Amino acid sequence: MSHFFDRFSGTGYICAHRGARSIAPENTLMALKKARDCGADLWETDVRATTDGELVLFHDRTLVRTTDVMTRSEFSAQRPWNLSECTFAELKNLAAGSWFLQSDPFGTIAAGDVTKDDFPIIRAQRIPALQDVLKYCRHYDFPVNLEIKDQTGTAAAETIVGQILDLLKTTGTEQLVLLSSFNHDYLRQAKQLNPTIATAALAENSHPENLLDYLRDMGVDAYHPDQLITDSQLVRRLTASGVRVNLWVVNDLDRARYFFKAGATFICTDWPQRMSGSGHSP
Repeated sequence: MSHFFDRFSGTGYICAHRGARSIAPENTLMALKKARDCGADLWETDVRATTDGELVLFHDRTLVRTTDVMTRSEFSAQRPWNLSECTFAELKNLAAGSWFLQSDPFGTIAAGDVTKDDFPIIRAQRIPALQDVLKYCRHYDFPVNLEIKDQTGTAAAETIVGQILDLLKTTGTEQLVLLSSFNHDYLRQAKQLNPTIATAALAENSHPENLLDYLRDMGVDAYHPDQLITDSQLVRRLTASGVRVNLWVVNDLDRARYFFKAGATFICTDWPQRMSGSGHSP
């Protein structure tokens, strides 16, 4: 049986963080398509569950930053607008792209990197269902690093991992998906339910103690630390021990090359259109 990492030999791969989020609204179908169009080798996105159990792509706990929920009177009673307290039918009515035009978060609209031809497409973006995204990825054979957001305190806390694995099986995408999370219990659970699924432990601020033993005990295939707490020595040590290392969020080409030289498989970047095509080292 093939494995997610079978397609990533060596180093130098580019992962589009939340899609090509510097030129399209993050975690939307448009951001996914732009990531593929600009030559990314894979993309990263986030999954959460609605109150009625639908798996959707969304980063934040609340809907405020990347939808128009605050302007919608029918949502006024749902403060603080937690995604986990909304149904999928409700979410489908929200605009998930107009905020990008209003805030120009990466300055790409002002710079002309996002053309006016894209504006109507941006305005039309909605929060996508994971099922639809997986079908797209399968059709185009486009790998995805799926981050499971922490569902603690929601109805999906005990069920989201099994639900994701079931969906991967029914969509035929088990070998296309790398599961990652800051909630490492999710990764242990995923390996228990399906030992062949690829998993990666996310870390920020600091590394777990006895890192290599910790990762081996968890059974993960990769380690995904914040690049700000990582140096080339750590990357070399882990890769020499059989643990792949992938960094986030790397938006500087020289910094990306630094990690690739040390042996990192891929870097996650907000600017895949600038990073792609730098070449892979076997």
